[in-house]
Amino acid sequence: MKSIFTLGIVDEDSGQLYLVFGSSAKTSDFIVDTLQEWWNDLSVDQQQATGRIQIKVDNGSETSGVRTQFQRANGRVY
Repeated sequence: MKSIFTLGIVDEDSGQLYLVFGSSAKTSDFIVDTLQEWWNDLSVDQQQATGRIQIKVDNGSETSGVRTQFQRANGRVY
């Protein structure tokens, strides 16, 4: 069964919600692809009026604290 991921972008000034569902295997790729798609969907005026983008993330699979890729050395897992 394929996992479905959701990502929401909220304009805190207007309350407008941009919600995306995807099945990307890499959380970071999904986030970047969604941000890029959201930015490209904005009008030029909206892009120019955007002074700051604040990113808040939950404890997704790539930020869970399990970092075995950094614990491997010389073929051993520490």
